[in-house]
Amino acid sequence: MPAKPALADSGPICDLIAENAALTDMPPDFFARLIWKESRFDSQAVSPVGARGIAQFMPYTAAERGLEDPFDPVEAIRHSALYLQDLRRELGSWGLAAAAYNGGINRVKRWMVSGGRLPYETEDYVLSITAHPASWFRQEQREAEVRPLDAGLSFDEACRNLPVMATRAIFALAESAPMQPWGAQVAGHVNEAVAVRMYRRLQDVHPAILGGVEPIVMRARPASGPRRIVAVRIGAQTRGEADAFCRRFRADGGACVVLRN
Repeated sequence: MPAKPALADSGPICDLIAENAALTDMPPDFFARLIWKESRFDSQAVSPVGARGIAQFMPYTAAERGLEDPFDPVEAIRHSALYLQDLRRELGSWGLAAAAYNGGINRVKRWMVSGGRLPYETEDYVLSITAHPASWFRQEQREAEVRPLDAGLSFDEACRNLPVMATRAIFALAESAPMQPWGAQVAGHVNEAVAVRMYRRLQDVHPAILGGVEPIVMRARPASGPRRIVAVRIGAQTRGEADAFCRRFRADGGACVVLRN
């Protein structure tokens, strides 16, 4: 059972991430993305497969690494940084370390030797954190570039803008946010579950902009084609507000279109 209450504020978590990233020569933005991808900074997170705590250690990995309480964020983040450092030393890059953190080092080693594909979850994980597919890191000496959480803010400010979200918010489909007159559409698909997964992935790629933002999920007819889709939009009271959001999202590398809801 969890031994400590969950932290409600991301500030102490960001301090731990920065401190341990510095100790292991890891880019803090990379580490913050990885931890937020794992647990949304929820120190009491438990995944459907049994991974525990803010760094989502499986029980056997925690025991192997000497982590006694995965629900203690101080210890979990320290052990996570040291584990990633060891993985990087063995595999050669932070990108491959992330792949092994998610998919297991033996699987990644086999993939590096024999090729093929990693599981979709691992491919998505690496792409979300590094903006590169895992295969990009197979070429020797390729490393994850410095990629700020928010190009307009310091790491400390941007990290503190990431919300702490309860575990259930990670694994459950979101209900739609209240309807507003305008929307900035960032994802869409004929299948609702796929559309919401697309949005969750965008949250991982653009945490400083979409972290903690619950979208409007609605059926809409696209400009081309008769078939309705499930649109995922960020609500706005005015077109100007929606345009401003899209400009910021595009500046961060996202795609966005403003539509009346």
